[in-house]
Amino acid sequence: MKKRNNIVKFQKDYKFNIGIVIIFIIFIYVLFHVFSFLTDKDIKVYEVKEGTISASMQKDALALRNEEVFKAESVGKIKYFKQNATRVGVKSLLYSIDKTGQITNEINSINTDISKLSGNTLNGIYDEFLSFSSGYSDSNFIRTGIFKNNLSTQMDRIQTETAMLSLGDSIKQASESGDYLLNYAPKAGLFMLTVDGFEDTNIDNFDKESFNVDKVKKVSFNSNQDVNQDDAIFKLITGDKWQLVFPVSENEINQLKDEKYINIRFKQDDFTTYAASSVIHQGSEDYIKLEFDDSIERYADNRFLTIEMLLNNKSGLKIPNTAITTKEFFVIPKNYFMKGNDSNSLGLMVKKVSGNEFITPTIFYETDDAYYIDSEKVDEKDYILKPESNEEYRVDTKTDELQGVYNVNTGYAVFKQIVILNQNKEYAIVDKNTSYGISLYDRIVLDGSSVKENDMI
Repeated sequence: MKKRNNIVKFQKDYKFNIGIVIIFIIFIYVLFHVFSFLTDKDIKVYEVKEGTISASMQKDALALRNEEVFKAESVGKIKYFKQNATRVGVKSLLYSIDKTGQITNEINSINTDISKLSGNTLNGIYDEFLSFSSGYSDSNFIRTGIFKNNLSTQMDRIQTETAMLSLGDSIKQASESGDYLLNYAPKAGLFMLTVDGFEDTNIDNFDKESFNVDKVKKVSFNSNQDVNQDDAIFKLITGDKWQLVFPVSENEINQLKDEKYINIRFKQDDFTTYAASSVIHQGSEDYIKLEFDDSIERYADNRFLTIEMLLNNKSGLKIPNTAITTKEFFVIPKNYFMKGNDSNSLGLMVKKVSGNEFITPTIFYETDDAYYIDSEKVDEKDYILKPESNEEYRVDTKTDELQGVYNVNTGYAVFKQIVILNQNKEYAIVDKNTSYGISLYDRIVLDGSSVKENDMI
């Protein structure tokens, strides 16, 4: 007889293990972030600052002045009573010509006791040293030669004036006999003891050959030289106005044509001043003319000057050029916008198959008659309805690109339009009052091409 098995098997209840689920979720979370770390781009951010950029243009320019060369009226030994680049008035004593050389030799043989010089004379010598020391730099070594010549001329003048007091009778006798001639300034001006052959060149007759520096033949005049009749012996620069001219290309004209007054830096000594600017046409060439009414004494000995024009000195928000990008926008006429949904925000009524839909797109830029929006809430093939009209407007009817940067203040890339005021190779200065633009201390993407709208940073 078979024994009955009275054992009954019961199915075990399944118990939910929350610990395993949590571990699985953490694993997925970590895996996601590891993947994101390995695949995400390295997005660098730049904080917007204020700054200034000055564009510049360097040129070698021809100096033009009102210049008149004077010649000797007789043969003899010349001695000057004024130093180079000195202002003189009418009837100022300029030089003497000694036909026999006797008076000049007597003047040169008399030693000047410097202890007996007047206070005004010593102050003049001191000012010469002070002017040289304050303006000297290694890059401007040419001033050393100018200083030496000026000081030599001044000391020679002092010696001559002192000696003439003790030789009064001899000088009077020689003057009466016509052997010693004292000569005075025929007109007021800047007395110059140099000529270079360009004295007759002016704003009306210069040409492209005038810019050949090899044609400059500079000659300096010194006391105790023998001169012949009709030899050039000095020149006068009359008037305070003078010009610099230089040839320009069409592109440079476009850069300078709106600059009525330009800040000029002279490379010779880093002196800066303003000049009135204009474009002139001479022969077959175009030139820029810069007009000055100061500093004529400073550069009276220079026919060619290297200058730097400081242009477009603009201040604003300074951003790297790498941050600048472009984005295409739909250009929607303003008369298609309206206010709706109990809001003061401007929006559009978009025509849909399922029914019209009111949207409030982000406005990125505006003109007098249009707003710029992107594709966040509209499709390029959508039609929008004009308020209180049957007129329709297809969204992509007109598009335009704007320059801008991606703002990441909120952790997402948001395009902001910029207006560039000035730019160099590395940075741009943008208007800080641009509507829908950026502000001081905003955080922007350093490489504008590395992100798109709404990318998470």
